[in-house]
Amino acid sequence: MREQFEYIKQNQELRRNLIDMKMELKSGNGLEELREFFQKEPEVLLDLLKSQDAKVRKNGALVLGCLGTESCREALWRAYREENQRFVRGAYLEALKGCDCSKYQKELKERRKELLGEELTVESRKHLQEELSALNALIYGCEEPVKHEFTGLTRVSDVVLITHRDYREVTANKIATGHVVFLRGGLKVLGADLEELLSIRTFQELLFCIDTEELKRDTIAEQLTNSNLKQLLKEFHQGDGPFFFRIECKSHMEPEQRIRFTKKLAADLEYRTGGILVNSTTDYELELRLIETKTGGFYPLLKLYTLPDHRFRYRKNSVAASIKPARAALFMELARPWLKEGARILDPFCGVGTMLLERNYLSHGDTLYGVDQYGPAIAGARENARIAGVPAHFVNRDFLDFTHEYAFDEIVTNFPVKGGSLTGHQLEFLYRKFFEKVERILKPEGLVLLYSHDRSFVKSQLREHKSMKLLKEWSMGGREGSWLYAIRFEP
Repeated sequence: MREQFEYIKQNQELRRNLIDMKMELKSGNGLEELREFFQKEPEVLLDLLKSQDAKVRKNGALVLGCLGTESCREALWRAYREENQRFVRGAYLEALKGCDCSKYQKELKERRKELLGEELTVESRKHLQEELSALNALIYGCEEPVKHEFTGLTRVSDVVLITHRDYREVTANKIATGHVVFLRGGLKVLGADLEELLSIRTFQELLFCIDTEELKRDTIAEQLTNSNLKQLLKEFHQGDGPFFFRIECKSHMEPEQRIRFTKKLAADLEYRTGGILVNSTTDYELELRLIETKTGGFYPLLKLYTLPDHRFRYRKNSVAASIKPARAALFMELARPWLKEGARILDPFCGVGTMLLERNYLSHGDTLYGVDQYGPAIAGARENARIAGVPAHFVNRDFLDFTHEYAFDEIVTNFPVKGGSLTGHQLEFLYRKFFEKVERILKPEGLVLLYSHDRSFVKSQLREHKSMKLLKEWSMGGREGSWLYAIRFEP
């Protein structure tokens, strides 16, 4: 850092030495040393903002931004206001992110309004959008964004429900309002009743349809701006201020290409919507989901995080092996003919309690017990059950050592999978011990609802344990293959 500072002081190879200085700072080195140099001779770096070379001004600004002092802030702001090269302006704003800019809020907002009113040309697009993005970061970094309240629950809507593709009819059979169309990965519901849909537990996501034709890759922002997107946001919400959004692109593009594509599209949407939409990687209220079609275009959907979906609000805690609650709810619906009201229910590998709680949502259980040897999961299960308002007993113990004074009517569980400390041989042993123990703690005619990724182990134990009668099995797919089994104990 000393060497670069001395060269800059002597006005030698300014561009190269500033770039080297930036790289060193970016790697996390040299900041304290640079602060010492700056404190003794601040004009060495501050004078760079007056250079005739625009690239020197740009790189000098980014270096000063790392220091974050009051004198840097004042110099950067003054230089930003006087700068006439558009490609440099964004660098000043980027540098100001390291400073307290609350005193400039009024002027920042006025400049943002000016930019949104400018005509977008091929020449100005890139740097205008860079400046606009940096302005947004400064403005909303200093003030709390205004949240919008969803007020559209009673509005008839066209939506897409993401479900398990092989069991779409489970969800479809629960929908009484609207016209249901089967899609590959779910259901489209035309004229849907949102309140009715939000009482159904077997779908994963609810996405709103945007009224537009298939989006062409080169005109996506223009088509979305001309669609009902802005009207939909306005009609469904109460509250002023912009909507913070992100873009999720499902396509065959390479990751880096997808990042460039979505970044450019997000900036274009900010400009075209007049600032109604503001791109953000955190704290967003909506997600634009673009699904690539066979023709290379995109089908747009809208996910609203403002939507009050409280179906799984009990799931505050989870662990890596936790099952998704919508999938657990689907399991219970599939097994509904064999589940009974007021059952005594046990989950021997309960994790955070999702299977047990979803079983209780389908029909009330008399007693709920969850067992798991992983302490943090048990702690999470207890809190989840408390949030759900469901009285349940959770025991931090190895299931093979668990005993109880009475037998259970049902065992529902997501069986452990191979990985971590559990080898294939250990897993096979666990399946054998599980079936042996089930015969001791399950009532005659009791039910086992077992979700497994190891079909061969389940089938092997069913052959060995003649008292365990397979009622039905459902393929759940997945990369490695998973299955749900309904098994009755007939001693």
